[in-house]
Amino acid sequence: MSDGTKQKQEIEGLSIKRKAGRVLFVGLPGTRLNPRTRALLSEVQPGGVVIFGRNIESAEQVALLNAQIRDAVDHHVLIGVDQEGGLVDRFRDICEPMPSAKAVREGGSSELAEKFGELSARALRLLGFNINFAPVLDLSGDNHENGLRGRTFGTFPAEVSRLAGAYLDGLQKNRVVGCGKHFPGLGGSDIDSHRRLPIVKHSWEEIIERDLVPFMDLMFHRPGEHLHSIMVSHGAFPEVSELMQAWFRRTGELPALASFHNLPATISGNVVMRLLRLVLKFDGLVITDDMEMGAVVQTLSVAEASLSAVEAGSDMILICEQEANFVAARDAIAEAVENNKLPVGALDRAGQRIDRLLELAGEPEQFDGDEFEVVSSDMVELKRALKAAENEEEYAPRFGTSEGGDRRSSNF
Repeated sequence: MSDGTKQKQEIEGLSIKRKAGRVLFVGLPGTRLNPRTRALLSEVQPGGVVIFGRNIESAEQVALLNAQIRDAVDHHVLIGVDQEGGLVDRFRDICEPMPSAKAVREGGSSELAEKFGELSARALRLLGFNINFAPVLDLSGDNHENGLRGRTFGTFPAEVSRLAGAYLDGLQKNRVVGCGKHFPGLGGSDIDSHRRLPIVKHSWEEIIERDLVPFMDLMFHRPGEHLHSIMVSHGAFPEVSELMQAWFRRTGELPALASFHNLPATISGNVVMRLLRLVLKFDGLVITDDMEMGAVVQTLSVAEASLSAVEAGSDMILICEQEANFVAARDAIAEAVENNKLPVGALDRAGQRIDRLLELAGEPEQFDGDEFEVVSSDMVELKRALKAAENEEEYAPRFGTSEGGDRRSSNF
């Protein structure tokens, strides 16, 4: 083998590894980048980094950490957070605690829901974030068994569409990309996927006519901002899998996928590639839920599950904690491409979708401590307004049908 041929192969191998690294969305330890973590980012070159409470000391420190992350990666990077408010509020120690989706639901005001999205976006932008893993679009009340509790906007599809859509307007008009979750809806589960695999036993009619409606509305059918990113759940949806199997077996477009009925949606080609991509024709960014959660690792390694998720149609793989898993997942994906088990086009398409989101968010802002304090004060006023709306029962008309009732997606 000539030196020129060897060098070409090394460059091509590096290119594939870089493409494989870019589909990872990773979590980090600590509140600052130490030399070891900086070297890890430089090695893996992830397309996204997610921040947790363990990474947060102060507003100024978070803004600095996010700037360090951008500096450590050779390309533009998505920096995200689960900033839903209520139970899932990563900023509660540095900013006025944000209201929950339940509080927005009880207030019932689209105007206040949009204001919540706007204030959330201002806080996120000042800290250096460009994507928020919200809104939650699952149809669920205060179910304590499935881990959703007060994180949802309600049980009625039209009400969830109206309030979550208004929140999305506020978020994205202020240049933070929203990510709707947990597709195709965990409202029918009775197990928290952080611990074990939930089996969602809703019929496909229920899923189409109820669970999918908020996702469809925010992706395609509502006025205003649309979802450009979806997070896929770790629930198993046997009814969806059976419907997709029958659909594509009848049309002959794709071969049947055996034993896919009880796999987590994140690694199910029936849910991601068939339902979300081919049937619903969603061409935005698809992100998995955390691949280190119990619903996944009880049967697969993180590297195996990450490769399966890309094969199933996801663009980005969320791995929130173990650094060894970042490298293992990157290497498994790169090896699959090199061995012609995964087309490199899948990584190229993922990269294009990442670039589209980065363009929507634009360049990062400079941190301004005074403005951050104003946002925190405005959050106090928002919570007072939500409480007043709840007490006065000032409910706006539901988005959806004129009666405010359920309807099936027009995509079917």
